[in-house]
Amino acid sequence: MRVPLALRRRLGISQVLTSVIIASILLTMTGVVVFYASSIIDANRQMMEFEYGKDLMVYAAEALEQVALGTGGARTVKFSLSSAGVNFVERAFGKLEVYVNGVKVIEDYPSAIVLRGGTLVSTVFSMLRPEVEHEPYEEYLRLIVGAGEPLVIVYENFSGGAVVVLAPKRIRANYLGVYEIPKGGGVFERYSYYEISYIKVTFGKLGGSGQISITMRNVGVNESEYFFEGCSRVTVRCVLDGHEEELEMGGVCGVGGAVVKVRVVNIEISAG
Repeated sequence: MRVPLALRRRLGISQVLTSVIIASILLTMTGVVVFYASSIIDANRQMMEFEYGKDLMVYAAEALEQVALGTGGARTVKFSLSSAGVNFVERAFGKLEVYVNGVKVIEDYPSAIVLRGGTLVSTVFSMLRPEVEHEPYEEYLRLIVGAGEPLVIVYENFSGGAVVVLAPKRIRANYLGVYEIPKGGGVFERYSYYEISYIKVTFGKLGGSGQISITMRNVGVNESEYFFEGCSRVTVRCVLDGHEEELEMGGVCGVGGAVVKVRVVNIEISAG
């Protein structure tokens, strides 16, 4: 049977429209797939960079303490960043005050180093240094620690984006023992000795992008001693932006009093 010319034309146009519609659908689907695939790849890349950055921040905290309380000198930590960025924040936590038996011995405004992840990274609050699974926020709030506990903490949180924060906002209080102090005329008197240590961070020259080297340098220690006659026990009180923690340390009986040695280690951090 012979198909009329007009019908043949309509059938041809219909086939062309069908081909165009199918091609458009396929192109749209391909674009959507490519978009989501690239988003997933980018999210994985940003997450891997963020995880690597967390390890570097923990290493930087350990290096900072070693420079301040151990070997001295300087240490450098190198960051390779594309989607993430490093910020150096002065006065990050408010005012820090330390009192011993009511006498103010330290006043500072602790700084922080903040690693901010890419826009596709998400996280929740957790302590990275020290690693704490049970009640991590209680560990974050601690201001006074003893020997062997970290002075510099590292934690991750979500605050307008995923961040990792290196925070030197603690003091370390230790009882050192009993020592004899000369009083003149060949007379010695026994005193209970204590030590309080604090790391004061300041920022030097800052700059760089992509490949960033952060250098932590020990620029000196300020030491002072406080004598408390007739009492071998001392009460250390630390206040940070309204949050307060108190520790009472007892020496031994039969001593002339207590001596508290306060060490403030000055660390300058630069980047480039």
